[in-house]
Amino acid sequence: MRSLNQSSNRIYWKDFLLFFVFPIIVSTLLVWKGYSFKEQLGNLIAAISIFGGFLFNLLAIIYSQMENIKKDAETEDDEVKKRFINEIHINISFCIVLSICIVLTLLLTTIDIPEFQYLDVLNKIINGLNYFLMILFLLTLTMILNRVYILLKKGAA
Repeated sequence: MRSLNQSSNRIYWKDFLLFFVFPIIVSTLLVWKGYSFKEQLGNLIAAISIFGGFLFNLLAIIYSQMENIKKDAETEDDEVKKRFINEIHINISFCIVLSICIVLTLLLTTIDIPEFQYLDVLNKIINGLNYFLMILFLLTLTMILNRVYILLKKGAA
C-alpha cells in the first residue's frame, strides 16, 4: 500500500482510505439499509470461484514469465518494471486468498443456528464482512488490471 513515488515504507494514506475506509463505509451502509444478496448467493460463489481460477492461471503465467521480465528489466535498468512485477505477483496472490475467504464467508450466510438469540446480529456482521471483502476484491482486481496494463504498455514502448 505504498505509492511508487514514496521513498518510505509507511502506508500511503490515500491507499488506506481507498482500500479500508471506503469499503467499511459502503459495507456498513449496505447492511444498515438492509440489502441482501441471498437470492444471488449461488451466482456470487460461482463468479468469485471463476475469478479465483482465472487469477491462479494469471499467477502461473506471471510466475513463468517472471525471470524473462526481470532479465529485460535488468538490461533496461528499469526499476519501476521490477517493482511492478513483484507487486503484481503479490496482488494476484492476495486476490486469490481473498477469493477463497469470500467463498467461505458467503457459505457462512447459509448457516442457520436454531434458537440463537443474536442470529440477526450475526447475520448482519457476516453480510457486512462479505460486502467488505467483495469491495476489496473488486478494488484489488482493478489495481491488478491497472498494473498489468502499465507493465504491458512499458513493454511495448
